[in-house]
Parts: sequence; structure tokens; C-alpha cells
Amino acid sequence: MAFRAVVIGPARYAENSGIDSHPSIGESARMYGEILAGDGMWGTDSCRVLGEDEVQTADGVMRALQQAADETGPDDILLVVYVGHGQYWSDLPGAQVHFSVGASHRDEPWTWLSSWYVYRVMRKARARLKVLIADCCYSNLLPQLGEEPLLPGVLGELDEGTCVFTAVKNANFASADGCSALPADLAKCTPFSGHLLRILQDGTKDYNHQLTIGLLREAVKAEMERCTGARHQVPRMSLNDARDGTPLFTNRMEPTRRDQIPLLPVAPEEWVRTLMLDRDSRLDELLKDERKTGDVVALLSARPDEAGRHLARHIDARANRTFSSPHAFARYWNQVEKALRV
Repeated sequence: MAFRAVVIGPARYAENSGIDSHPSIGESARMYGEILAGDGMWGTDSCRVLGEDEVQTADGVMRALQQAADETGPDDILLVVYVGHGQYWSDLPGAQVHFSVGASHRDEPWTWLSSWYVYRVMRKARARLKVLIADCCYSNLLPQLGEEPLLPGVLGELDEGTCVFTAVKNANFASADGCSALPADLAKCTPFSGHLLRILQDGTKDYNHQLTIGLLREAVKAEMERCTGARHQVPRMSLNDARDGTPLFTNRMEPTRRDQIPLLPVAPEEWVRTLMLDRDSRLDELLKDERKTGDVVALLSARPDEAGRHLARHIDARANRTFSSPHAFARYWNQVEKALRV
């Protein structure tokens, strides 16, 4: 299994472009490269931070991204990080989020990079897990990599094993000003990337030795909510059966400083919270209780978010294999039948 990352951070724009240049964008991109290189799961050869010449044009960005995607195998992880400006023109056919490149101009959509081009390359990659981290305005409007309605061609099939993690959830605008509560170089990054990078650099108190995308998201959200430097936007994560139990990063906090292994969840609601962070975390223990498994699947099936429904289908598939005797399956199905038929 190989880890591959491409970091895109266009920080400088022409004076007449109408787009503000932000050193924090370039600093964020640099720090992603530095911190991933220091993670034993990644290493120096796994992360490519695009240079200023490459991020100048959409062609430069897409050629680099295509090369990385072509190099992935079926067991690999592909991570794409975009830090910059985002824009959304509702009057364009098939309205979509656009990413800025160095040559972009504010009111000239054709000079920006369509997010669908990025999506297409990522979805065609053979990697078993594909993660897009988008730190820009309008990132809240980015769909899932496997979003329906399905489009023709390569986008015509629902693509599993994908995740989109964005700087904003309920607002269109993301701040590029550094957060004063962050230490040293991280304070020069954008707030979302700065806090995310601090988690990757220092780790969390979670007892796990490695961080899944679900654990990372919860850690970033909690840190930004309690930050004393500023009031930050809430980040968003959109999963499409993204194998969120796959370890992505090393938890660098010293083991002696972390929490002890928690007790098993008891109530179905507690199981839902645990499994939403890591879908296979202690799942074997849940599957020892047919009725409780059914209650958990019923709760997840009723959630409004697609991630919850994907998780419900995942556990249901495991339950169908596990509860092979008629009596065991009946105990499970009695709890879940109504929810699954809605």
C-alpha cells in the first residue's frame, strides 16, 4: 500500500486580477508538505507540493494531479489538498465550485479550474481511498465525489471509497487570515489548515495510535470550536463509503498523554457516535448482540446525512453474514425492518 498526496496552493495573483494574494495560502501548502513528510506513514516521497509555476494554470495543476492518480494502485491512498480561493457561479450551466489558479481573474470563470476536472481524475484513480481536503470559499457547496444524480461517462457510477473534507459547512466564505492562537509557523497558515495541521503535527488524546479521517475531522472540529484566538467556521465532511476506518495519519501524541481505552459503548446512540468516527471500531463487539445491532442500524438509517446511511448499509451487510442462523437473524431483523423499508 502506498500513500500519495498532491498539495495545491496558489498564493499569488496578478495585481489586475481582482483576487487577493495571501501568503497564508502558500505557507499552508508548504506546511502540509513538511508535516506529511515527517509522518512515518507518508514520508518524503509521498507528498508533492506543486510549485508556483505549476499552480499558475489549470493545465499545470491537472497534469500534476493526473500523474499522481495514474501512479496509484488498488491498495493505495490518494490525498488531494487544495488551499486557495473558491468561487461559485450559479448562472453557469451545471453550476459548480471553481478553484483559483495563479492566472485566474475574479469575473472570468474560464480562467479558473473546475472542481469537476479534479473530481474526474480522482474518481478514475485506482486508489481504494480518495480524499479531497478543500480549504477555500464555497467549499461547502462541493458535492461528494460520488454524488448523485450520476453523470455520464466515468462519473456514471457511484464511486465508493471517497471523502470530501471542507473548511466550511454552513457558510460560503472561509477566512485566509492566520489564527493567532496557533503556534509558530502554523499561525501563518489559514485557520482551517492551521488547526488541521496542528492535529497532524502534535496528535490527539485519542487512544488510537493512528488517525482515521473520522477521528481527524472530530479532532479538528473540537479544536476550532474551543479556539480562543477567533470564532471559526465549522468544517464539513462528506463520506461515500469512504472506508473511514482506514488509518491515514500517525497519532503523534505521546502514548502516556492520551486517554485510556474507553469502555465499550452501551446505548445504541453511543454506538452510533463511536462508529461514525471509525466504522469498524469495535464493530465485532456490537455484532455479538443481534438486537442492539438492529437498533444501531435503524438509528443510522433514519439519519438525514448520507454518511449515516452508508454506515447503516455497511453494518447491515456485516450483520447478514454474521447472523447466519434463522433465530439470530430474526432477532436482528425485528429491530431494523421498519427503518430499512422506509
